[in-house]
Amino acid sequence: MTTTKGRLLFIDDEDIVLRSCRRVFGGEDVEIETAASGEEGLAKARAGRYDVVITDLKMPGLGGMDVLKALRAERPEVTVIVFTGYANVETAREALKNGAFDYIPKPFTPDEIKDVVRNALAARAHKTEAKMLDLMAIVSHELKSPLSTVRTTADTLYRGYFGKLEPEQGRIVETILRNCDYLEDIIRSYIDLSKMEIDDLDAFKKEIRLGADVVAPELAVPEVKDNLKHMPLAAEIGEEAVIHGDPELLRIVVRNLVGNAIKYGREGTPIRVRLGRRPGEAILSVRNEGVGISADDIQNRLFKRFERLKQKGTEGVKGSGLGLYICKTIVEKHRGRIWAESVPGQGAEFFVALPLAG
Repeated sequence: MTTTKGRLLFIDDEDIVLRSCRRVFGGEDVEIETAASGEEGLAKARAGRYDVVITDLKMPGLGGMDVLKALRAERPEVTVIVFTGYANVETAREALKNGAFDYIPKPFTPDEIKDVVRNALAARAHKTEAKMLDLMAIVSHELKSPLSTVRTTADTLYRGYFGKLEPEQGRIVETILRNCDYLEDIIRSYIDLSKMEIDDLDAFKKEIRLGADVVAPELAVPEVKDNLKHMPLAAEIGEEAVIHGDPELLRIVVRNLVGNAIKYGREGTPIRVRLGRRPGEAILSVRNEGVGISADDIQNRLFKRFERLKQKGTEGVKGSGLGLYICKTIVEKHRGRIWAESVPGQGAEFFVALPLAG
């Protein structure tokens, strides 16, 4: 491995970890400094010029999450990576949501930490997270097939094709299906993120029919049409809207909005999908009946990366926290707008406005 030249600061209260990091990167084209506590590390990071800071999350006194938040606020140009022996989905999401580039679970191998640091330095050099997104997309594609097999098997059991399940058996299989939904959401989100790295304007010059080429194919997907919550689709497609855009990216928007309507809607209630026109723009809306969203969350948290709303009645619902962020990014790439309206306790409606062709 040849690492792009840079200055690295490792922060950890375990001396063996710091010595290991010095040994791993000793032969690389980088400058290395270490700190034995969060307080010492933050002071060094504030006083020096570092490209990448790698900090442990769990330390006595000032923890790595506090170091991360302080650096994002005071030194946003610094790339931060976290490593921890307490790695799980929640701590990883929390670190990423607070601006970490990546995380490394302990114990790590020399190749693992080298790869993460190399990606961070390369991303700094190219002003993009493309390498990281490519890696996530590759891993996600590899996971799709085995997860699909697990889901299909569990779904077959749940629907009683091999005999009626006892109530407790049904609850266990339902838990498996919910976790499959969660993993599929993460996989789909990372694949979608990799697709969004499109800056070629020609990709958005294609003339497409929003109803026939984008909305209809997504509403015909079996998992949507025959969803496990028995929520019927009520589609109201008015006059066809012709726009310029990338149909694959726009299908991601419809898929996420309808998927969320099912995920957060009340079982058995309808999902209304409307497509209409206003002067100069097409308007797509997706509405459900459910817990709804507070005005404060709509204004301050919705559509943000890795943000998940915690509402009463949705405690068992899991997600990547990326779906609406992806929707917003895709819509804005098409020079459009996306927003939500809701009455808490009654439901929510999401709107997408896209400029008509010509």
